[in-house]
Amino acid sequence: MEDASEKLDQLARSEKQCTKCEEIVACRLRAVCGAGHPHAAVMFVSLCPSPEDEAADKPAGSALLEDLAAYLPSLGNGARDHSFMTTILKCVPRSGDRVRSPRDDEKENCFAFLSTEISITTPHYLVPVGEQAARYLVGKLFHGRGPDAYDPLALRVYDSPTLRVVPIASPDEIAGFDAKTKKEYTERLHTLAALMGL
Repeated sequence: MEDASEKLDQLARSEKQCTKCEEIVACRLRAVCGAGHPHAAVMFVSLCPSPEDEAADKPAGSALLEDLAAYLPSLGNGARDHSFMTTILKCVPRSGDRVRSPRDDEKENCFAFLSTEISITTPHYLVPVGEQAARYLVGKLFHGRGPDAYDPLALRVYDSPTLRVVPIASPDEIAGFDAKTKKEYTERLHTLAALMGL
């Protein structure tokens, strides 16, 4: 039986060969695949890869994890080795040379890849990073919840039969908080990280 690493390698090859989003395929340098521990307890999911990760041929979310480590120092102290970082979209969404927000159909085209990553790695915690990723995944995984069914700043844990979903703000969103809110949010983030074993 194939192990999780082999399955993730096969999935990455499929992602790189995908041509469902014609506009993105015409403009991309490459698909940017997730990476991390094949049996991670925690999976971080952002909306889409950064142009920096694409240009450097780094795994999805590499730049984001560097920024997130400023608020979650454990990510820089080995916890990253026990987690998995990926994205909803597997390519940087572009129109011509312009990076843009992904369309709903593009997110849907890529969701099967993310779903397979979750099935292979079987994380205990799924952590959408950023409001857009959180709104999409909470809506997708918990049918019937409207876009305002949660507070993205609340660090609320959503239980499902197979995992827990914990949306967190992105580093850019945290940087935009006032000093008091940023301090309180960071403290709560540290408590949450300890709960998840990071």
